[in-house]
Amino acid sequence: MTTFREHQLEQAIAGLPRVTLGVLPTPLEPLPRLSQALGGPPIYIKRDDLTGLGFGGNKTRMLELSLAHALEQGADTIVFG
Repeated sequence: MTTFREHQLEQAIAGLPRVTLGVLPTPLEPLPRLSQALGGPPIYIKRDDLTGLGFGGNKTRMLELSLAHALEQGADTIVFG
């Protein structure tokens, strides 16, 4: 098993080819009333609804990587389900 340090992982991810589709990264939004109601630490929500596309964050990220890979392979037609 390969062990990565944080900076090594960031470099590996940054080196992946991408086709930009979304507005990323999306912001973290504090939820102070929920934090207060639960009497706990600060709670945040990741706003992947703000990627700019109707289908949300993880799908957008997957498509950015998949399309870049397909284009590198010379694909001229791509079908996603």
